[in-house]
Amino acid sequence: MSENNPELVETSTRQAPNPQRIANKIHHNVYIQDILRQRALGFKQRNIRFKDNFICKLYSSFDSVNYVTNSNPYYKYCGGIFNLEFSLDGKLLVAACEGKQILLYDASSHKQVKAVENSHENCVNCIKFLDGKTFATGSDDHFIKLWDVRNLKSSFRTLHGHSNWVKNIEWSEQDQVMVTSAFDGSVYAWNLNDATENNMLFEKVFLMNGLMRMKLTPDGTKMIISTTIGYIIIIHNLNLLTLATDLRSFRPNLYRLMQASEQCFPVATSYNYLFNPKRKRNRIEFIDDFPNEAEVISSLQIHPYGWCAVSRNLNEDETDEWTVVHDIQDRNEEDYSTAFSTVEELDDEQETEDPPTQRPTDLWMGYISFDDYSNMNNFNQQIRQEIRIVNSELIGYNNSYTNPYFQNHPEEKNKIIQNLPRMTHFIKEKSVGKGFIKGLSFSSDGRIICSPYDKGVRLLGFSENCEELSECVPDKPQQLKTIVELNDYHRDTVLSCKFSPTNYQLVTGCLGSEIKWYQPVL
Repeated sequence: MSENNPELVETSTRQAPNPQRIANKIHHNVYIQDILRQRALGFKQRNIRFKDNFICKLYSSFDSVNYVTNSNPYYKYCGGIFNLEFSLDGKLLVAACEGKQILLYDASSHKQVKAVENSHENCVNCIKFLDGKTFATGSDDHFIKLWDVRNLKSSFRTLHGHSNWVKNIEWSEQDQVMVTSAFDGSVYAWNLNDATENNMLFEKVFLMNGLMRMKLTPDGTKMIISTTIGYIIIIHNLNLLTLATDLRSFRPNLYRLMQASEQCFPVATSYNYLFNPKRKRNRIEFIDDFPNEAEVISSLQIHPYGWCAVSRNLNEDETDEWTVVHDIQDRNEEDYSTAFSTVEELDDEQETEDPPTQRPTDLWMGYISFDDYSNMNNFNQQIRQEIRIVNSELIGYNNSYTNPYFQNHPEEKNKIIQNLPRMTHFIKEKSVGKGFIKGLSFSSDGRIICSPYDKGVRLLGFSENCEELSECVPDKPQQLKTIVELNDYHRDTVLSCKFSPTNYQLVTGCLGSEIKWYQPVL
């Protein structure tokens, strides 16, 4: 993300868009006139796959329907449209802007009904409706604000907690708490029923270096976290009440380093129990299978039925960008029975080469923040005994396995949990708009993924006929199918998109302040 410019001015160098619409050739036998005729005659019997074919007809006919560009001949330039969010009933759209504004639109007329200037002190990054009238916004100013759509003169509550850009806001229906994440690596849960605005139900329910995005599944039973280090974390059987305690001192990046290096770090293997498929609360699982050398997983969305997660990632030098779908559903315990590797122990002669007081290496310290290390005074001596250096690499030795955990679980001391393959679909994207996150969106029925594609978007399906994922689960990862490609519909790079939760309606926002509306044009 680029730095915020307080004096954003619309430039005249952007060329007028020259839209090009490319629809995939869909083989189906559904025609609107036939549907109307059958309905008029009272026929209820449908052909096999009628629903799939009909829905495919609708999505493949999506096109821009900007009836109203703006009520004023000149609109104020508000920078990039970083996020778009519909109200729960689909009647209102709220846009988060780089220029500190939040814009509200009537979803039926597409007219802007309200603009809140200087809603934050910096870029507005994310929006989340908590109920029919209340929504929350997160910003680069580190604050979260709560708004009532009936009175937008000012926010009615400001929440302080994060120390870096706020990037995600989620609502846990089962716990009735708001869950947020930021680039400070922390996840907070807020009890909005507290009497004082600064009180939190939990303080930092999760903390890690390199946290990029955080999402909850619709039923609130899983938390999905994407990272800047090329892997995704699933927390199964989510329990926010005990999450901070259950994962206290767990370092995901260190465990991932151990997996990649295939060397046992005792301080990491002692957390193998968190990956146990029999664990009933806050069970950890990593996802690391990507079609490319994924580094920064910048965008993350969850299927409306919680079946899968779609993410967008970049490689290290930002030249390779992919959209990838991963299955996140619970697996049978048998699937995990062989998902581990065993590392041989060093012999006694090797174990005595280096003194047990060797300080932790730079590789180790690179995965622990200064604050984390400062809080480890109570067991610094244990860590020094658990880590030693052999040929500039980290290898544990037997003295490190004398703690009670390994005495009670000797089978775990040389075991490294490995990750199950979960990738189902993928597609390569254009690598444009460097430094800006491109948000993805699922349609309300979960059949379609909208993905920004340079100055336009692509509607992607799991099959050519827009089948539900449950009807077309592949045996091996397959490429997503392009249902329709809408090129150059904007003047600048598209950053955000959102499907309506109630209607066949799509909206997109770009770096140049434009918002476009789409629906089936039959």
